[in-house]
Amino acid sequence: MPILLSRDNLKKIITVTDAIQAVEEGFRHYKGDHCDVPVRKEMRLDENQGIFLFMPAFMKPGNVFGTKIVSVFPNNLQRGLSTIQGVYMLNDPTTGELLALMDGIFLTSLRTGAASAIATKYLARKDAAMLGIVGSGGQAAFQAAAICKVRPIREIYVYDTNSQNAREFSETASRDLKLPVTAVDSVHEAVASADILVTATTAKEPVLDGNDVKPGTHINAVGYQGPTSRELDTITVKKARIIVDTYEGCMTEAGDLLVPIQQGELSKDDIYADLGEIICGHKKGRIDDAEITLFESVGFALEDLVTASAAYQKARETGVGLEFKLD
Repeated sequence: MPILLSRDNLKKIITVTDAIQAVEEGFRHYKGDHCDVPVRKEMRLDENQGIFLFMPAFMKPGNVFGTKIVSVFPNNLQRGLSTIQGVYMLNDPTTGELLALMDGIFLTSLRTGAASAIATKYLARKDAAMLGIVGSGGQAAFQAAAICKVRPIREIYVYDTNSQNAREFSETASRDLKLPVTAVDSVHEAVASADILVTATTAKEPVLDGNDVKPGTHINAVGYQGPTSRELDTITVKKARIIVDTYEGCMTEAGDLLVPIQQGELSKDDIYADLGEIICGHKKGRIDDAEITLFESVGFALEDLVTASAAYQKARETGVGLEFKLD
């Protein structure tokens, strides 16, 4: 009988560390050609300024299949709602039977933070201790928590165009992470001192000046913009060694890269590697302490699948979740 896993259920049974381990192993399987992950299908609702994304994935190890339906509606912030809405459906790939339905908002946030942590693990300086975050929405807390698992973060600076949100995030994160988290008054303050920088916005135009990014910085760009919008400027991407979550996804959706490519300022050949190649050792991670590295993350359905599968296994082991029938 399938089970329903609410957000509260997921928070009880799967940790940031669990997600990091599952996502890293998923990338290894992906590069081993043990997965079938189509480029996600999108449907735009321009009149409502929103987008729906359909993200199926299959992984042979573990014999798992699932699909996420997720939406991004930036105007939700004005309604007091999360920008991201979503549900995950896990199926038995042998019979097609439904195994679980689970909250997709928490799942998306958790796996996105996990992917950034993995990129940070391989690409940031070992002594990176200052974390800068631009954008204090729902994703920011997951980014901070996950990155703190892989680097000795001593202090966090956060900037948001909504200063109240930034202050509220700083108070909550400081308490949860037990380290100083400061809401700053400018993007420059969040960027200039950062050893690790996260951009997690819904901006349509670049939110930072690449001249503020100091040598040795690692950047995780995780905000969703689409192919014609971006949160990073051309200076930043040209200064960085670029690693993507997947080539296919980023060449379809990553405005941070596609806009400068269309302007003739960047080439597809300037993308150094995908994250799986770094994890598997096919290509080297950080080369020296002075280089700037960029992880461009548009989202990858396999990240959702392995995180959902891990949560489902934990739920079955612990008895968490509500069983239900559709027939």
